[in-house]
Amino acid sequence: MKYTGRIIALSTVLSVHTLYMVYYYFRDGSVDILDLLGYPLFCVLALLAGLQYDRAVYYSDKDVLTNLYNRRFLIKAFEKAKSLASRMNTSLFLLVIDCDNFKEINDRDGHAKGDRVLAAIGEVLVASTRGSDLVARWGGDEFVVVGHHKDDQGLQAILARLENQLTEVSKQMGVRIQVSIGSALYPRDGGDLYDLMKVADANMYASKRARKD
Repeated sequence: MKYTGRIIALSTVLSVHTLYMVYYYFRDGSVDILDLLGYPLFCVLALLAGLQYDRAVYYSDKDVLTNLYNRRFLIKAFEKAKSLASRMNTSLFLLVIDCDNFKEINDRDGHAKGDRVLAAIGEVLVASTRGSDLVARWGGDEFVVVGHHKDDQGLQAILARLENQLTEVSKQMGVRIQVSIGSALYPRDGGDLYDLMKVADANMYASKRARKD
């Protein structure tokens, strides 16, 4: 959570109250003790108001169930990541992750268990990727990861960690969690987020068909 709201609120209160104090000092030649005591009171109120703003901004970008970034944030953040990649002449990878048996888990074990499975997948995605990667819940049982692509070995390492950790989580939860993953690269496979999503989706469904065959 950023501190923008608290910093702005506190700075504003300190500036306004200081100007108020200076004005009355030059006008009356003194400052009332109650005015001095107003500093800590107004600072506390400013911090509380700023905290509410920071929380509102934080949760507007987050998925409530998984605490991952939501689709709205990913769309904005991708544009920034794309601009940076273009300036640095590097690539981005995009992964689409879909829980194959989510409906089965929901129908058999109930929605509460299904929610825990989605939250667990989110935790695994965060643990399997780098801190600089964007991990988001796109919607339903579909997740998206975006990060800077150094080489295919690095991407394969992420996929291997993801598979291993999902296996461990499946054992811990007592439920088989099976996912399909599709990938795409910017700019090779497309110039915007939705172009990359189409390519990654196609690769993901090809992976699903291959598994069934």
